[in-house]
Amino acid sequence: MTDITRLRNVADYWREIVVLDFDGYSRNPSDLRSALHAAISLFHLADWVFQSHEARVRATFTFKDRNNTTTKVGDGKGFANALEQFENDFGRVRSVANAAKHLKCDRRPVTAAANNAANTFVEATGYGQGGYGQGPYGGGPRVVLEDGGSNLEFMDIVKNVFDMWETLNRQHGWW
Repeated sequence: MTDITRLRNVADYWREIVVLDFDGYSRNPSDLRSALHAAISLFHLADWVFQSHEARVRATFTFKDRNNTTTKVGDGKGFANALEQFENDFGRVRSVANAAKHLKCDRRPVTAAANNAANTFVEATGYGQGGYGQGPYGGGPRVVLEDGGSNLEFMDIVKNVFDMWETLNRQHGWW
């Protein structure tokens, strides 16, 4: 037999999972399942990077702990904390991924993070409701992340995290 697809390393995970999940959600921004898949794969890319490049990640990344002390990354959770402090949208994606898996989770320290799977949902605006900078003007349904009185466009969040990973990969050569 010949292997058609096998995830051997972080480059395989990026190409076969993250990019495909991101592309699938980009093509259908009203598909909640695709949005959750994109969030889960973008969040778990941190595990793949940490496991594949642990020594370099430990030597390069820091985060501020609960006491506001700068701490070197020592494990996968610490790496995720560093990424969350680097890009708030990573914290939002992290919260959505965890809420999708566990239904409820602790709220992340970034604003507008999910603490329940129900915080991410499909919403539609009618003609003239979206307004400038607030989703599609008169647009159709799309996935949003609940933020108190308003909702954040989940596609924007996912795109920011995807771009973050591409930027970090250019800097560190992870895949």
